[in-house]
Amino acid sequence: MRAGYRGRGIALVSVLLATIVLLALIGVLVELAALQLQRSTAQLRSLEALAGADAGAGWVRGLLAKQKGDVAATVAKLGSVHGERRFIIDDRTYVLTSVSLTQAVSLPSGGDHVDLNLEEYPQAAEQPLQVQASTTVFSDGVPVSHRASTTLLRVFPAWPYSDVVGYIDDAGPVGIDSPGDAAGQTAAPNASELLINAFTVDASGDKQPASRFAPEHWKDNNSQGPGPLP
Repeated sequence: MRAGYRGRGIALVSVLLATIVLLALIGVLVELAALQLQRSTAQLRSLEALAGADAGAGWVRGLLAKQKGDVAATVAKLGSVHGERRFIIDDRTYVLTSVSLTQAVSLPSGGDHVDLNLEEYPQAAEQPLQVQASTTVFSDGVPVSHRASTTLLRVFPAWPYSDVVGYIDDAGPVGIDSPGDAAGQTAAPNASELLINAFTVDASGDKQPASRFAPEHWKDNNSQGPGPLP
């Protein structure tokens, strides 16, 4: 009889130990799942913020297209909304993007940006334009992610009125060389191959080349020295 009680007691203790081990294993799995969900959510928010920063640069290019490459008119349009735009993701989430523009002020030499082969024919003149976009993702009114990016554009008075020359994601590596060139300076792999050519039409209707390519030295007071963005 005592042997039977002892056997049942051992079985009960074994079941309890197995239950404890199983509960511990379930707890570990739940914790791992929660960490994975948290990591996935953070990655999603980061991508949403990056998309918002890219959308900010796209917004500026859209305004430039509407204003036919008129930078002053584009600056005025941005100023009328304080340079901010809200992008709705869902009922609980939205992205607030703020953009600001840095226009190139020509220098005789030096500066921390050099753009080669810019078209300077008066009726087809182009100019560099730097777009800073800062984005915050809000969920239920609480900021959950932030991202910033800088995009270097060439702006010209013909469709599509702007072209992306260089880009840097502030969450990525710092000190990426800016192509900074209308025709592909130093054969940079991300340089624009678009080259603006000007021409005149003579009395017989033939086109005559009129391009005036020249470098543009300018400064945006970055701390990286010549070349890099931002």
